[in-house]
Amino acid sequence: MKYWIVFLPALVMMMGCGPRQHDQRLANVEATISKSPKEALALLDSIDITTLSEADRYYYDFLSVKAGDKAYIEHASDTTILKVIDYYADKDDALYVEALYYGGRVYSDMGDTPTALQYFHEALDNFSDESPDLDLKANILSQTGRLLTSINLFDEAVPYIEEAIAIGEQRRDTLNMVYDIQLLGGTYRRAREFNRAELLLSKALDLSSNLPPSIKAKSRMALAEIKFQQGANDSALELIRSSIDCVSPMARNNALAYATKIYFENGILDTAYIYANQLLDLESPLNKGTAYQALLSSKLRNFIPLDTIHQYISEYREFLENYYDSNKMQLAINKQNYYNYQLHERERKKAETFNRKLIKWIFGISFLCILLAVIILYYKNKAKKTLLHLHGALNNIDRLNENISVGNHDLKSTYNIENEQELREKLKNKLLSIYNENVDVPLSKTILESEVYNKLLELIKDERMISYDDIIWQELEETVIKSSPDFKYNLHLLIQSHMTTIDFHTALLIKCHIQPSQMAMLLGRTKGAIVSRRDTLSLKIFGEKKGTKIIDGIIRLL
Repeated sequence: MKYWIVFLPALVMMMGCGPRQHDQRLANVEATISKSPKEALALLDSIDITTLSEADRYYYDFLSVKAGDKAYIEHASDTTILKVIDYYADKDDALYVEALYYGGRVYSDMGDTPTALQYFHEALDNFSDESPDLDLKANILSQTGRLLTSINLFDEAVPYIEEAIAIGEQRRDTLNMVYDIQLLGGTYRRAREFNRAELLLSKALDLSSNLPPSIKAKSRMALAEIKFQQGANDSALELIRSSIDCVSPMARNNALAYATKIYFENGILDTAYIYANQLLDLESPLNKGTAYQALLSSKLRNFIPLDTIHQYISEYREFLENYYDSNKMQLAINKQNYYNYQLHERERKKAETFNRKLIKWIFGISFLCILLAVIILYYKNKAKKTLLHLHGALNNIDRLNENISVGNHDLKSTYNIENEQELREKLKNKLLSIYNENVDVPLSKTILESEVYNKLLELIKDERMISYDDIIWQELEETVIKSSPDFKYNLHLLIQSHMTTIDFHTALLIKCHIQPSQMAMLLGRTKGAIVSRRDTLSLKIFGEKKGTKIIDGIIRLL
């Protein structure tokens, strides 16, 4: 009988880990998503999400992000993908790696390059060598290379793109292989290694014979830019002339910019004027500087009325001001990106060394039996410890409740509650109750008079950023713990096992009454990204967005 007690839970766990069937409507979406992502989005809109199980609701969210990405709809929020990643991380599901990939895609669209690279690297680290989904791996590699190229880490980008090309060759996937060869050629072009870039783009052109005209046109367009940079204006003109009207809408902006410069330098001013005006008519600010430079040149002034020239001068001045402001911030972010990338590489090498040593030690051990015993003991003890911690947290909240005089009731200091979730909900409700009656939580005198708080104020005043592993985070944590000894402990209880370093850093700054605009400057992020971080804390604690004032107040009460 005792053997059944040990092995029955293991049997249930193994059965639960097996593949499960999703709702047939979602299966139909998955079957459609690659060929027609817009149709997949329409199918998702037709599904009543309340009719889905919990697992299928998360799968629905995953498919929504995936379909939107494949339909080239720019991601504007990270709320959905973060919930999906958290869910699949706990389930050890095969979709976890793909969810991490789309996490990178979301943050890439939102302009948060460091976080995007972090998710792409994590996806690669979790990608199994036995996985047959090489298309996904190639996409992760390609997107990593593209982002590294965008922040001028050309040498670091090349190995990722080359590995993606090798997968394309292995799978005889000509289309994606051409895309990646074009990407690698573009990387070398931006690094001004024109000979290598020209060889790669010529190869992409040769492989494109049976592909859509827009793909061949993109290669010719890039070759035209290379010829222009090398001073071969005649060759550049021939290449851009044959490609300008064939490129895809996504490449149209760059094509118009190249055409404007090439026709201008070849003295074909009327055509240069036409392309410059078309470039200004596009919504994207990308390459508009090229259009203004051409239109305001002495050679094109005869084509433009005087009042229009004055309008262009005013618009160009505004464009330059915005450009230099954004470049100043981008330079700081790029430095942070480079540091984060180097940090990740060091951590990866350390992990690889550790893994090699670990394999030598565990070789020959019956891993499954030991793991089963450890899991049973771990969860048994964890449940008891968590309940004790929650009882302690509730007692701490009771004392806080009494100290700030929020009521005249004689509250109990212990609770006869055996359910862990009930205890956690009790803790949340008590915090909300205290917050509702005490909206303003003053900054602790311990923090206010601390050296590290004054350092923060100096950094804010000088508009300097804090790096991810700066010693100031440790000093800040020590000061906050000194002020509120149970701060980190209670925060862990509320968030459970999902608290990341980013979450903790955000909570520390909130505890110190640092405003969102100041956080954005200190962390080198946009205000939108900071709001998103606080929303994420609210979702992890309450399962819903409670608003930034409430989440700030709750964290300051801890």
